[in-house]
Amino acid sequence: MKRFIPHSLTLILSIYFLGSCSKRLELTPQDQISTNAFWKSSKDALLALNACYSSLQYGYNYAYDDGASDNAYAQYPWENNATFISAGNVDPSLDAGYNSRYQSIRTLNYFLDNVEKAPLDETTKARYIAEARAIRAFVYYQLAAIFGPVPLLKSSYADPLEAAADPNPQADVLNFSISELQAVADILPVSYAGGSGNESGRITRGAAWAMLTRMQLHFAKWADAVTSAQKVMGLGYQLFRVTSLSAADRSDDFSSLVDFSNDADKEKFYKGMASYEQQFWAANESGSKEIILSSQAITNSSYEWGNGLNTLFPPSVLGGWSSITPTQNLVNAYWNRNGTAFTPATPASRASNFNDGSPNAAFYAEFKNRDTRLYASVLFPSATWNRYSDGFTFSWKSGVNNNNSKTGYNFRKLADPAYVTTEWDGAQDFPIIRYAEILLAYAEAKNEAGGPDVSIYTALNDIRDRAGMPAVDQSVYNTKDKLRDLIRNERRIELAGEGQRYFDIRRWGIATSVMTSIFDLNNTRVQERTWNDKYVLMPYPQAAVDRNAKLATAQAAKGY
Repeated sequence: MKRFIPHSLTLILSIYFLGSCSKRLELTPQDQISTNAFWKSSKDALLALNACYSSLQYGYNYAYDDGASDNAYAQYPWENNATFISAGNVDPSLDAGYNSRYQSIRTLNYFLDNVEKAPLDETTKARYIAEARAIRAFVYYQLAAIFGPVPLLKSSYADPLEAAADPNPQADVLNFSISELQAVADILPVSYAGGSGNESGRITRGAAWAMLTRMQLHFAKWADAVTSAQKVMGLGYQLFRVTSLSAADRSDDFSSLVDFSNDADKEKFYKGMASYEQQFWAANESGSKEIILSSQAITNSSYEWGNGLNTLFPPSVLGGWSSITPTQNLVNAYWNRNGTAFTPATPASRASNFNDGSPNAAFYAEFKNRDTRLYASVLFPSATWNRYSDGFTFSWKSGVNNNNSKTGYNFRKLADPAYVTTEWDGAQDFPIIRYAEILLAYAEAKNEAGGPDVSIYTALNDIRDRAGMPAVDQSVYNTKDKLRDLIRNERRIELAGEGQRYFDIRRWGIATSVMTSIFDLNNTRVQERTWNDKYVLMPYPQAAVDRNAKLATAQAAKGY
């Protein structure tokens, strides 16, 4: 049985709001919440609070943000706008999450305006309010990060598209989100009760400080991001690690790809691979100290509440759709096993070596002695995955089956082999924020604030060691600029597929150079990509502009 599932209770709350067995049902409008019929008990307040978590449901869709970056290709435009965004086909006909987020704001504001009516003790009420304010702050941060100026609505309203409010400057929205989280962080508990009443899916103190860390890092508030990250780092979170190996953990034979120096080296590799890969599996959620904020999932839910990545990531032979697949550029980013930068073959040489599915030894050499996380994250030709099926080996040839990769690679990371063959029915949660991100954020902010520091190397080495990789060479990465490059690449590798790359290439100002056309293993163009600097901020959807004319000026200022 899974833990607290806020999004499933959103459905319960909606049913409660819009229908009941009451004899007075005919007197209640069917298109709005009846305040008089609600807020009568502590259960009402809890259900309303659970509805506030709706913005975190289906968190696996963050993976599409990688498809809107240079990390991945989202091949089906009917699934997500990532296909259009990555190609540079961006205009107000798209909705990059504006309307859905304002629906969440509406729910959150309604809760905060009415929770005082419920019969709750003051401690519980304060905690409920803190949870809702934290979630609202996170949603507003996302709106500001994606769209720039947005209306800052702090109380209930009838319809987010009809609220004719002036958009507030991006900085004002960010400052509101930061102040809200700072106000409530220490009201929130460090953890929640276990057992049958387990509510570990709720916003904790660590989640609030982690949200702050992400916001402050995004907008280059370096000193503040360091402070917030340190708050999280002092709360007992740890990177997930496998301490002993099973026969299944050793079932993929890497002897042809990795030159092990001795048995200890081999043991470190397999523990590193198991630790990195298995942190995303449902079986390891309850004991993990790495997950800070997650979007929870359950199985046996018929497309409703399962983790869709088990279907969206794998190839057709595993029952998947190859909806979001790694780019060659991402594969090239993974380090050599000794921690140095990988030097890839030219696209033309790779195509010749690959020979459309009949590779030679030179092709396979590109995957020899690479970062452990490459093997744990990407299915490349000749990669085995015995956890899925004994003897399984990944292969790729162009033009075979519409549900196969167009780039030549598939994601292995984030797909739980326990559920891969069950369409859309995975029980593993999606990590919205995990401790590794906080260590990376600390390293980046600390370096930007003052340059290399022993604590930066300590944070980075913790991440690398967990993956079975060597420590950072401090004699090489000994300046702010060199360390910045390493941190950015380390962040790309560690968080691949989790949706952060979309924001990183924009905040770092590198999108112009990295959002280029992508090609498959045969050096055939898969997608032509163009970049315009206005894409740093997405346009408001035209429907929102039509309903709120005050958005039009801001829309024009963004270049749309």
